[in-house]
Amino acid sequence: MDRQAQPRSDTSPRAGDNSNPASALVGLRYPLTFAAIAVPLFVVYCYPYAPEGAMAAAAQSYLSAYARMVGTVISLLDPSIVVVGNRISGRMFSMMIVQTCDAMEVSILLVAALASFPMSLRRRVISVMCAILAVVLVNVLRLCVLYWLGAHAPSWFRRAHETLAPLCLVASAVGVFLLSIPRRGGRVSS
Repeated sequence: MDRQAQPRSDTSPRAGDNSNPASALVGLRYPLTFAAIAVPLFVVYCYPYAPEGAMAAAAQSYLSAYARMVGTVISLLDPSIVVVGNRISGRMFSMMIVQTCDAMEVSILLVAALASFPMSLRRRVISVMCAILAVVLVNVLRLCVLYWLGAHAPSWFRRAHETLAPLCLVASAVGVFLLSIPRRGGRVSS
């Protein structure tokens, strides 16, 4: 049977045609949602609050709690650990947990990536909660390793603190993201 070519309507979308604003925005949904989540979280976290304000006091309480959590884990191996505020002190080394030590930047990016990913709301909530827990656990381990390096291999502390540990934290967050997102059902062709 011979098919006759039907003339194309001028209003029908063509492949690769981005003249329809609604279809162009569909491709931008993920990055726009990601930005809508990440930007406000970064503003709240990074804003230079007055040192005597309520937000600065809340941040200090949070960092002190983080230091107590890390200090508790370190004290399993070094009973001389004392935590005062956000400072962890031992016989051989002392370190302070400050705003960038809490892995919040990585957590914000990971939460925004998972919360904006196209999956069911239930899966998003579970993924975000598990991701936050995973980042906290990896970061506590990172801080314990940094304490150990400061106490036993001080020449490695700075390199690990500024380069190796952040890379491991980011790699862990990427791994958590990849484990959290749903897999497509098809086979991958080579």
